[in-house]
Amino acid sequence: MAMRLLKLLGHTALDLLLPPRCEVCGTLQEPVICDACATQLTALPTPICRQCGRPLDPRAKTPGHCADCQSEAPPFDAARSAGVYGGTLRRAIHVYKYDLVVALARPLASFLTNHVELPFQLDCLCPVPLHAARERMRGFNQSQLLADMASAQWGIPHEPRLLTRQQNTLPQMKLPREERRANVRNAFTVAGEVRGRSIGLLDDVYTTGSTLTECSRMLKRAGAERVLVITLARALPGMREP
Repeated sequence: MAMRLLKLLGHTALDLLLPPRCEVCGTLQEPVICDACATQLTALPTPICRQCGRPLDPRAKTPGHCADCQSEAPPFDAARSAGVYGGTLRRAIHVYKYDLVVALARPLASFLTNHVELPFQLDCLCPVPLHAARERMRGFNQSQLLADMASAQWGIPHEPRLLTRQQNTLPQMKLPREERRANVRNAFTVAGEVRGRSIGLLDDVYTTGSTLTECSRMLKRAGAERVLVITLARALPGMREP
């Protein structure tokens, strides 16, 4: 925690000594993220599966759902992502999330709201929660801050404590794909009223979908009518995961 605080204070000291710079590429005299980097944020290609949001082969004849959703539909009603988890967007997310550059939340949230078309009306936005110990260590919940910004831009209420994380599980990035689902099983608890409501479940990156699937399962079990998974970025097959 002390090291995290020193790092945050270090950023503040540098901001006083150096002129504004792009936090992604380092170009001086640019605010937070420069125009060149902003134009390199890659939107998710279309068409997509109507349920899980995975890009589909545009040449394939399809009823609108991928083969996985046709064989075993996920517990959420739909998933939508703004961009491809790669290149400049991947770099921006890492700087925001791990270098604690919270000023990136606003432009990243704008990218999200500009590129995600909501397939149905939502009653509220709910970020994927961090365990209290991990949130203290990081200093903030990156998904909660994105949800707060998106809430203001979309005009949808933000309910950050609707879900809580009761187990401090291993970071998903450290586990093989096949172990991620078991790692987060029963890790979340619904702490607010969701019965009959449409919930927008927001996270930064959709990789295997294990965490988002488990959160959706708990929301549906508690009576949520519909769950829409919303992420800033989505990892595509063959891409390195976070």
